[in-house]
Amino acid sequence: MSKTMRAAFIKAPFQVQLREVPIPEVKPGWTLVKVEACGICGTDLHTLRSAKDWSPLGHEVVGVAAKVGAGVRSVREGDKVALESGSFCHTCDACRDGRVDLCNTGPNYWGNATMGFAEYILAPEEGTVVFDGLKWEHAALVEPMGVALDMVYTAEIRPGNDVLVVGMGPIGLMAVALARRTGAGRIYAAHSRRGRRMEAAKAMGADEAFCTKEWAISRFPYRKRRVAGGAPRENVVDRALVTAPPSVIPETLQVLNYGGILSFIGIDWGEGQHITIPADDLHFNKAQLRASFASPALYFPTCLQMLRDGWIAADKVISHVMPLEQLQEALLLLRDDSANTLKVIVKP
Repeated sequence: MSKTMRAAFIKAPFQVQLREVPIPEVKPGWTLVKVEACGICGTDLHTLRSAKDWSPLGHEVVGVAAKVGAGVRSVREGDKVALESGSFCHTCDACRDGRVDLCNTGPNYWGNATMGFAEYILAPEEGTVVFDGLKWEHAALVEPMGVALDMVYTAEIRPGNDVLVVGMGPIGLMAVALARRTGAGRIYAAHSRRGRRMEAAKAMGADEAFCTKEWAISRFPYRKRRVAGGAPRENVVDRALVTAPPSVIPETLQVLNYGGILSFIGIDWGEGQHITIPADDLHFNKAQLRASFASPALYFPTCLQMLRDGWIAADKVISHVMPLEQLQEALLLLRDDSANTLKVIVKP
């Protein structure tokens, strides 16, 4: 094995450097992973707009265990592994009370000198999941798929519920597919621009897909009428999943059925993070607004099995597979043509 590797570093605004750096030394409790694929996440673009210093990047990582550190029991050299982007500590009160989903202070690779856009990465045993039976680029969907699944769980979608999904990035697209397999009634997909993402939404199981520049979320003709309570209203949905900026939440709440649930993962910075909603409307409609924050990363075994079983049409979510040398081109593609660029997988 060579003593050096290529690793990507980024800095605002949208600067990328590929450097030759030492391959990290494996340490007790950790595994050195040869990266085979790493997906680009929407938050990577935020980092490229804000990072003041050169930083490593990439957290949707799958690869092969190249070297296993002392004390590691669940991973062997040669295993195919997917890396959780965060883990829980096992010892805090939340963990001991069985709420590992409330703890994200476990070992993770975020403090590493290099991350997923590199030829190798160090990963703690707690966040290293052994798998088999999937192509590398398909397996790289497991981390964002866990985010989509958490959003679906948070919304408590029940058979027959009509569901609106706002934002057709890869997480929104996978949420459409998961809602369909969960037993949703009619599924509506909303996106800010026409293009490949809206076409993919129909392929993933949406009954209708519409552009929010042509139809306001609050004006679209959903099929249901509010069942009881609150202000009378035609055209509502039982559940809403928002993967778009928080600014769309107030309007989306307007179309919730009586007793409806909205789960969201969209984030923003500065003034964009602030929204105003009429609390009385929320109260008298018995509606619920729930945050889905999938940190620590959860549900990898379930999502890997779902990928193997075809719950997600992975080839319809992935639009580009590009080499590490074209990382900057891949990032600019997502920035400049997001309507037609879905998940981009980078392979060293």
